[in-house]
Amino acid sequence: MIDTVILFEDEGYQQFLPLVYARPLYELRCGIFTLRERLAAMLIRQPAGICRPHLAPVYGTGRWPLGLLAEQTPLLFVNGRALHVPWLLPLMGEPLNTIYVTSEGGQPVLLGARLSPTLTSAILLDLLEQRASSALTELRRFARVVEVEAQLLRYPWDVIIANGEQIIRDLPLLRSTTGWVSATERPIAQSDITVHNPAQVFIHPQARLDGPLVLDARDGPIVIDAAHIEPFSFIQGPTAVGAGALIASARLRAETTIGPVCRIGGEVEASIVQGYSNKHHDGFLGHSYLGEWVNVGAMTTTSDLKNTYGTIRVALEGRGQVDSGVLKLGCFLSDHVKLGIGLHLNGGAVIGTGSNIFGVHFAPKTIPPFTWGGEVFREYRIDGMIDVTRKVMSRRKIALATEYETLLRDVFAMTRGSRADIADSVLEIGPRTSNRALAQAEADALRAFEPIGN
Repeated sequence: MIDTVILFEDEGYQQFLPLVYARPLYELRCGIFTLRERLAAMLIRQPAGICRPHLAPVYGTGRWPLGLLAEQTPLLFVNGRALHVPWLLPLMGEPLNTIYVTSEGGQPVLLGARLSPTLTSAILLDLLEQRASSALTELRRFARVVEVEAQLLRYPWDVIIANGEQIIRDLPLLRSTTGWVSATERPIAQSDITVHNPAQVFIHPQARLDGPLVLDARDGPIVIDAAHIEPFSFIQGPTAVGAGALIASARLRAETTIGPVCRIGGEVEASIVQGYSNKHHDGFLGHSYLGEWVNVGAMTTTSDLKNTYGTIRVALEGRGQVDSGVLKLGCFLSDHVKLGIGLHLNGGAVIGTGSNIFGVHFAPKTIPPFTWGGEVFREYRIDGMIDVTRKVMSRRKIALATEYETLLRDVFAMTRGSRADIADSVLEIGPRTSNRALAQAEADALRAFEPIGN
């Protein structure tokens, strides 16, 4: 009998806010795949997902199909913070009611479990409410415990640090499931495409490559799905480019992942772009993470190194500034962030879901979700944000589903407290602006905002 595989979020998701307000943690991209995609490729079937209630209608199983507990099918649970999962297949071969536990900061963490429906019913409420530590306490009473060494994502910068190595780890899985071959096995015919180490260059048959190009896989593999690479692009491995992406005469440096249907120009280094996002013009993006439906204006640039060569601090919700211990770290842009032209972002900058920032030279390092403005900041009206979202998604032939609109409205409501200091234009970083001038600036910005998503 085939196990039903279920991803779950534990308490650790809170360290990744605001990046995961609008998506479960297991939907963050690192390497070629998200964790859900990685498991689907490994197991040749889609896993189910347990996530926070406001995400469940879009990404999860709802409040749980109780009929599943009445069946005799074993249930295989996987922690959504897991990255590399070589332990998954051994877990599937374990006796029923076996749990895998790993150590994080000296504390035990539930990594995975193979459970009967009966034992699952005892911990189901804890998993539905992201209380995996409570579930682990209960499981220790009845289940066989196996201690396993495993890598769990702990902080947002972990996905950036791990990305290059994870591309290398994901490559055999990609090849085994799709039949991809290297440029040695299927040589590139164009004479104006320079390939270094063709044995590590993997190109989808439907990819379009317009030379002159340079593909440099001497330091790691290059994976190009059914994407379009425009002339004068340079791609250095390890790098992965997703299906439907456009690389617009860009320089993609090592340890970069470009998700599906993105538009990328300028210089990108050691960064992850989740998918459906645009950085189409010149400007530098380094050691950064961009969510979905993000638009970065022309010449907007990220700093990823202090002049002092010190480690970079990042604001985490509920914990204030945390020292990442990382020397090179750029920005974190949550889903649906829009940035105007010519902005400069400091290393460790975090911009929350749905924010629209423009008209300022240096953006503040931390911006709450659904913030609007530049010299003066205010709460972004949710109806206006939803209207823009609908327009942007329609440009990619995707309709804004009712369930996803509800999700965004829920995130707006649950993050309102984080905007207390900016409501009604309280927070100012430039000269005081009159209400009339503010209204005029907002109207001008709305008109300028129309062509977004190019």
